[in-house]
Amino acid sequence: MSVLRSVAVSTLAVSALTVGLPLSPASAADAGAGTPAKPGKASAVTAELALDVTLLNTVNVPVDVALNKVESPAQRDGAMLTAKVDGVDGGRPVTLVKAEVGKSVTRVDDKLATASVKLVDADVHVPGLPLTTLLGLEAMSTEVSCPVDGTPTANVVAPAKLTVLGRSVTVGLNSPTHVDVPGIGSVDVEFSKKAVTTSTAAASALQVKVALNPLDLNVAKVDGTVTVASVSCEKPVAAVVPAAAVSSPAASPSTAAPASPSGQNRAVPKAAGEELAYTGSSGTTVLAAGGGTLLVAGGAAVWMTRRRRAAHARHR
Repeated sequence: MSVLRSVAVSTLAVSALTVGLPLSPASAADAGAGTPAKPGKASAVTAELALDVTLLNTVNVPVDVALNKVESPAQRDGAMLTAKVDGVDGGRPVTLVKAEVGKSVTRVDDKLATASVKLVDADVHVPGLPLTTLLGLEAMSTEVSCPVDGTPTANVVAPAKLTVLGRSVTVGLNSPTHVDVPGIGSVDVEFSKKAVTTSTAAASALQVKVALNPLDLNVAKVDGTVTVASVSCEKPVAAVVPAAAVSSPAASPSTAAPASPSGQNRAVPKAAGEELAYTGSSGTTVLAAGGGTLLVAGGAAVWMTRRRRAAHARHR
């Protein structure tokens, strides 16, 4: 019987070790993938014109132009910005912005997204008024910044001097400034429009609403909006590392307690809930392993019984 007991105990010890090992290494890959980093965005436009030009022959010509527009990462210099407006000035390009310095810059990396526009000694024109400056300004700039770990910001520096249709004006901070010019029309100028959220920022230095009747160069009427020095940005998003990548490593196999070969310390099957929590395997795996152990132990017992009977018969 001592031999039978040794075989059974050894079989139970081996099966206990087998049940304690994870059966599916691929399950470790199910911890979840992290979120990749997302680059920021930035754009800058020296001037945008959204106008409806009505010619003397009552034909409407939409003018939707973005001058010196750049998107991250890029920059552009432009001191003379022109656009062609069909039916105006014989089809020749119309100069809409003329400046000593006209610069639009955007920069983006994994830490920051920025955009800026700078104008120095600039004149802004509209179709139909080639000799009259819609806006004249000495120096003006606008800038937005969207850091990955901070709050977006927007900043506008007011022009040192501003003229509207040749008249010097002081732009109000809380409401648009209205300018009437007999024989030409009216202009409403709004300074420093900003919009900041937790992840984006946008600003424009000047927004001008135009209602003109120049009666020149085949133009009867000009309505719309001119936006000067418009910038925007969206902050980058840092990569998110999956939780499995930062968890502590599993215990080394050398530190695991070996199974004792003695009968009094042999492994005892755990409750189903405990075994699932430890190994991550299914209840079916535990039952299958236990069944295999019983079959091996039973086979060994039958073999030993037959051997003892054969030996007893020879000694009769």
